[in-house]
This record gives sequence, structure tokens and C-alpha cells, in this order.
Amino acid sequence: MNKIAIVYMGGTFGCVGSPLTPMPAPDFLEKLQQLYSSRTQQLDFFAAPVIKDSSELNASDWMELSFFIQKLSKQYQNFVLIHGTDTLHYAAAFLHHIFADNIHLIITGSQHPLLSQNGKNLYPNSDAWENLNFALNSISTLKAGVYLGFHHALYHANSCYKIHTQELKAFSGLEVSVHSASHSLKALQYLKPAHLELAKNIRILNYYLSPDSADNIVLNLQAFTHNPPDILILQAFGCGNLPYTEKLKTLLNTLIQKQCWIILSSQVLYGELSHQYAAGSWLADLDLVFDPHHSQADLYARAVLLYLQYHQQQNWQKYWSI
Repeated sequence: MNKIAIVYMGGTFGCVGSPLTPMPAPDFLEKLQQLYSSRTQQLDFFAAPVIKDSSELNASDWMELSFFIQKLSKQYQNFVLIHGTDTLHYAAAFLHHIFADNIHLIITGSQHPLLSQNGKNLYPNSDAWENLNFALNSISTLKAGVYLGFHHALYHANSCYKIHTQELKAFSGLEVSVHSASHSLKALQYLKPAHLELAKNIRILNYYLSPDSADNIVLNLQAFTHNPPDILILQAFGCGNLPYTEKLKTLLNTLIQKQCWIILSSQVLYGELSHQYAAGSWLADLDLVFDPHHSQADLYARAVLLYLQYHQQQNWQKYWSI
């Protein structure tokens, strides 16, 4: 039976006490190893290079994790990653676009800690034990790829949303048993340690539009013209619609000329974006790109990883659909 590397990256899963506080990683991994001492699978336990609350994690942390997993992949092909739930779906999408089908990896976490307050016993009725066992039992049944496993369901890693702050069914996405995996950037082939510093400094503005006049949208976005973000994501309405004025069109063009990547997305969770309505067709005249709309986490991962490779390219838009 193939051995499995369990990589621990923090989160509620490894917290103890009241208020909940992360148990030191070496102590937690030792306890975890004791709990699985009688399992027939060969399980090896590792602390991730970065362990912290998942709301504090970002692209550079997941890149560092990826380099760590890449080194381990010389000895392991099966991985289970324990991660905090706040950004678990972002990590899943990021790893999908890095590893594609180079490894078998399931990322999981929990809404409740694995251990009781004193850290000695299993937490009563916790989903942590079930989620980890579900991942361990599922890993050998899957094709190579990256998956999110949570509450008895397996999802394609870049299709997920966190849908609840407390319920055990905390995530939703495209289930593996029903849907095929979507395209991966396979970024592992070009990522280098030198990209870590650049990843830390990428400025992303995710602008969620409320129903408003085009003039007010212009006033809001004008604030960014003097120091534009590297990437501006416009969360538009419907299939990619924005109210039109010539001022707004000019402003977006100005941001693009200042090397700001503009990506049009939608507040609607599912469905393709299009130019079929007049309220969105004018955007086709601009050098912006459309979100392929697999999930917001997928959009983040895709934008960051492509920016790392093509941020100095004047015609970066042509690489968006790679």
C-alpha cells in the first residue's frame, strides 16, 4: 500500500484550550502519530514550512508549501494537507494550478478541533477525525490531481466556495463523482524560489460593485489611479455587466495603461460570462480579460500565478486563457 505524507499547516484542526489556541506543531504531530499508530497504512507526518491562522496566509505561503511538497514528492505520491478553513479553498485552487496531476493530494480541515481542551483526548463529536479519515481512505481511489475533501464529499480543488461559518458542510463545489477536472496552469514548471518575494508584494483589489450610478463608480475607482493595484478584479453583475459612461471607459483604460491588470468577474457564483447584453458589450473594447468563472478562489490563484510569469509582458492578456 502506498505511503501517505500528512502535512499540517494549522487551523482549527490543531487548536486546544479555551479560547482556542494552536497547539505547538511538534506536539500536535506527535499526538496525531499516536492516534494513528495502529493504522495499516504507512503514514508519515510533516509540519508545513508556514503554520499560522489561515486568514493570514497568502500566495507566497502556498508557494513555499508547494516547494516543500515538491521535495517530498521524490518519496511520496500521496498527500493529505490539513489546513484552516478560512482560506482552504484558496489553497486548494492554488495547489491545483501548481501541481495539476503530478501528485495525489487531498486538502482538508475541520470546523471543530481534533482534540479536547486539554489536548489529551479526541474532541467529542468533532468533524476533524472524520474529515481526516475520509481523506486518508479516499486518496488511493482517486486519479492523480488535487482535491478538497470535507464532510464526506470530494470536490475538484479549484471549484470550491466556503458556504458556512459553522455548519459541518462548510464547502460546496463540483463533486468528483459527477464532474471532470478543469484545466490547470501547471505552474510548477516555471515557479522558482525567486518568485516568493514578488508574490508577497502583488497588490490585488477585489472591487465588489453595489447597485450604483456609473458616475459614482468612477469616483470610487479614481482613488486608485495615482497608485493602481497590480491586479484589479471587477465583481460585476450578471454575466459581466457594468453601467456605461465614457468616463468609466476612459478611467479603466487609464488603469490598464498604468500596467494594472483588469479582470472582469461576476457576483453570480456559476455560469459563463459573456458580451450578450449592451451593459457588458462595451467592455470588449478594453484590454481586460474575463474570469473563466470556476470559483473566486480559482480566479485568485490564476491571476497570481499568471502575474508572476507575465507581469512584464505588454500583451499579457493573450496568456490568460492558457
